[in-house]
Amino acid sequence: MTPIQRTLLAIAAFVTIAVGTFIYFIANWDASKAEPIGMMKERSPFILPNKLRGLGQSPSPALSVRTPA
Repeated sequence: MTPIQRTLLAIAAFVTIAVGTFIYFIANWDASKAEPIGMMKERSPFILPNKLRGLGQSPSPALSVRTPA
């Protein structure tokens, strides 16, 4: 078996395992055990802050990093 054939065989095996596990996951899915996404109690990290700067607004002032001497 040539190195190219071994590589193609390894790729085919990986794809077969990936597709097989996906089909197994879908076939055994039990919706009654899953919590709906809308019922999540934690805050999503993708929610934007309430105070956003839009176009045409001036930037926030720079913070001072001076230390007292």
